Amino acid sequence: MRLHLTAVLILVAFLAGYPRPLPAGTLVSAACSCGYSRPSLPLFGGFANFKTVCLFPGLCQATGQLVLFNVLDPMARPRDCPHGDITSYADPALAPQGPGETVASWNIAQKNMTLTLTDGGYYCPQCKRKTLHFTHSGLWD
Repeated sequence: MRLHLTAVLILVAFLAGYPRPLPAGTLVSAACSCGYSRPSLPLFGGFANFKTVCLFPGLCQATGQLVLFNVLDPMARPRDCPHGDITSYADPALAPQGPGETVASWNIAQKNMTLTLTDGGYYCPQCKRKTLHFTHSGLWD
């Protein structure tokens, strides 16, 4: 049985322990010890839309809720924050004080930036303390 050269190279890279690119967007869940939770948040972009969509969590200033907004199109308002300003969870005001373990990361070449979520210490919209933690929960496309 002959294997295609690309398949062989992928297999060799996998066996050698080299990191593989993720095939799609990342699902994360947000939870706080106060009871607040948001399961399965689809971050970044998928195969079909990664050039125009990059979803990232933010805090809607009008409602005080965690929302997902499109970093690549900041003028497009999410349904759950149609009229308010959104502060990104990458903003130091909402982000943890110290570095944590990376839960999700996405490079946006056209904006020369990388969006990263770590495992915790983010501003919680319910208790208003920096006790919100993100965990990786899967992939989406």
